[in-house]
Amino acid sequence: MTLQELIDAKPRPVRVKIIDAAAIMGVNPRFLMMGLQGGKFPFGCGVEMTEWAYYINTERFIRYMTGQPLTFSTTG
Repeated sequence: MTLQELIDAKPRPVRVKIIDAAAIMGVNPRFLMMGLQGGKFPFGCGVEMTEWAYYINTERFIRYMTGQPLTFSTTG
């Protein structure tokens, strides 16, 4: 999957898979997982349960990759 394919997807998925996000970013999936575990990326997180689980929010990921602000207004 490319960033443009993710942007154009109808409907957009709620979350992005690690393998897809890593490919879009041009990094190793392990690098992305370690960054999510350490809170280094503003678009997702890693949570340790019986094993690590990861969540990458699609909208925040797209904003991050396209250089858009990650803050959202709650006042409209």
